[in-house]
Amino acid sequence: MRKAFLGTTTAVLFITCLACNKHDELYQESSQVSATWQAEPHYLRKEGRFKCGDTLSDIFRRENISPATAFEIISAFRRVCNHRLIKPSQKYCILSDSAKTIHSFEYYPELTRTIKVRRDTCGTFHGAVERIPLITKIRTLKGTVQSTLYEAILDLGESPELIAAFSDVFQWDVDFFADPRKGDEFRIIYEANYLQDAARPDSLGELVSYGRILAGQYDLSGAPLTAIYFDNSPQASGYYDLSGKSFQKTFLKSPLNYRRISSYFSGSRMHPILKIVRSHYAVDFAAPTGTPVSAAADGVVIEKGSNSGIGNYVKIRHKNPHFVTVYGHLSRFAEDIQVGSAVKQKDVIGYVGSTGLATGPHLHYAFYENGHPLNPLKIKNTSGDPVLADNMAGFVRVKEEMLSMLGQANGPLLAENHWNMLQLKAHASIFSSPRP
Repeated sequence: MRKAFLGTTTAVLFITCLACNKHDELYQESSQVSATWQAEPHYLRKEGRFKCGDTLSDIFRRENISPATAFEIISAFRRVCNHRLIKPSQKYCILSDSAKTIHSFEYYPELTRTIKVRRDTCGTFHGAVERIPLITKIRTLKGTVQSTLYEAILDLGESPELIAAFSDVFQWDVDFFADPRKGDEFRIIYEANYLQDAARPDSLGELVSYGRILAGQYDLSGAPLTAIYFDNSPQASGYYDLSGKSFQKTFLKSPLNYRRISSYFSGSRMHPILKIVRSHYAVDFAAPTGTPVSAAADGVVIEKGSNSGIGNYVKIRHKNPHFVTVYGHLSRFAEDIQVGSAVKQKDVIGYVGSTGLATGPHLHYAFYENGHPLNPLKIKNTSGDPVLADNMAGFVRVKEEMLSMLGQANGPLLAENHWNMLQLKAHASIFSSPRP
């Protein structure tokens, strides 16, 4: 009986030991897994912004960081970033533990770049630049103008950056400050760049910027305009209409972003200051002082000066020497604008002002052909170079795909299959001409 009891006890102990050993083995495995997935220590975060005139030393002094630690961080920081480029209002973050030991300093110069200075296990600080990858998605937008294009796009949740990009596509045909009417419809296919969310690689982070407008439509009082982006190499990339003609024209519709036309082209106008009737062979665009004024077309500056009538002015003779444009009442000239300077279309040549005889800030814009004044609002523009004949087949493929997508532009985000077809890096040939 005793032997049986001892045998039973031994067996139980043996089984128990096995069980304990097995439990220990499982625990060890579990501990290893936990160690593998153990999160980084939780530090105290102290966030702030640089003030005007702040240096790194000012920040660390304000945060009561010892001079020795501050010196080490600044030294590591300078090895990866020019501290003189720090701007007011930019953010920073200091990570410390409960003993107030500093473990990391982070500086955020832009959304896609972070400067990090971290303490290693030996207590030495090292600087590094971390770049946050971007994800580019193709989006579409559709809307109707109620008052202005600007307000219509803002109401759809987009930003002025997209408004400017879309306006630039049609700037030779549509003056978006004067031409739009209530009921005009527009559609846009465009690239949107998002921060990649490291915690959720399958999701999108913050919208950082817009890429190219890939296609756009604007129905101007029942007259639809369609622009297709196409790489017309070896010439240049640009926007083309449905027949392959360039959207870029010889002259801009207007040489600035203005609020209203304060005075039109006229052979007899009551001068607002002199109070006499005289010709006004120009168009006056009212705009705030300092608004940039651009060259309406490529050319060369033939005069730069000032007179009692139109104040500070610039005169440009264009590539077609029959045409000359004049820009008056400027508050100041753009840098490097001198007589003989070559300018490109859209180059800034000066800034709106009220010099000379002017009741308020505006641009005096005059247009001459062979010395005879023409109404700038009624000139007949000519198009740039069309799609090359060798590239037309590629253009037709892009055009058909874009028209299909424009027709489906009812939601903010394209279906995934459209994104896969148009992902530029993977399918660049869709947007470029065929190569021999």
